Amino acid sequence: MRASRMLTGTLMVVGAVTLWGVNGTVSRVVMDAGVEPARLAEIRITASALLLLLWLLWRDRAALRLRRREILPFLAFGGIGLVCVQWTYFEAIDRVPIGIALIIEYSAPLLVALWVRFVWKRSLPLLAWVAIPVALGGLALVLGVGGGQLAGLSTVGILWSVAAGIAYAYYVLHAESLTRVRSAPAVLGIGLAFGAVLLSIVMPWWSFPWSALATTAATAPLDAPAWLYCAFVVVLGTVVPFALMLAGVHRIGADGASVTAMLEPILAGAVAWVALDQVLTTEQVLGGVIVLAAVTAAQVSRARAAST
Repeated sequence: MRASRMLTGTLMVVGAVTLWGVNGTVSRVVMDAGVEPARLAEIRITASALLLLLWLLWRDRAALRLRRREILPFLAFGGIGLVCVQWTYFEAIDRVPIGIALIIEYSAPLLVALWVRFVWKRSLPLLAWVAIPVALGGLALVLGVGGGQLAGLSTVGILWSVAAGIAYAYYVLHAESLTRVRSAPAVLGIGLAFGAVLLSIVMPWWSFPWSALATTAATAPLDAPAWLYCAFVVVLGTVVPFALMLAGVHRIGADGASVTAMLEPILAGAVAWVALDQVLTTEQVLGGVIVLAAVTAAQVSRARAAST
């Protein structure tokens, strides 16, 4: 793997998590307008699937032709890799503090590294193994996870958080496998389409709260209806960042992408600081620096290993 390819892939993943960081704040505005998290996930996945499928029909219709043996892998990718990541996370934060849920979910890079090393038999630099727990420690500071939060936690909430981490690890690993044979837009479009079909069965569209999309939330930084913020969630919060993430995974692998993606809570906190006046403490800033240093060290070590 060339160092330039590593740099390009890393920058793609950073671009993806930056947009996801902004998307967190925008999604909060849509939910404050009255759209439930599950319904937001449904419209996010369905609208994104339609946009990508239309684009592929125009530019690369052959990419949509699935062989019979590909149906099940793409169905699993859409259902587990795209739908379950969001669903399990929403269920987790409904029962335990967001910081706890995120710390558990972002243990996924360790699961990815173990799978890559012992199942795919791909060696990883020692510094990459060290960087993962160090970055998790930094995330604990950023998210304000303290001893007081650990008392009386919901067991069900913890299990949902673990499920979110497993689903996230699965998403990154399966994405690497699928992008070996198809382009990132094709993998994303087909996966989202399967996810949209599954969601429409669970939550039929005739019961969607369309009136909430015309509401302007009190937390909106701009006086605009929720559907306009929802459009941002679909295009710049889903289609573009997921495409960047998949392209990044194709270049730097599931292990490199999952470690780099640990920057997302840092970037989301920075966006909330600017847009919602959610001031960061000294400990949170220190945690952000630790995560940034750990991710940088891991990627530099992987680039050096690749060049040699």
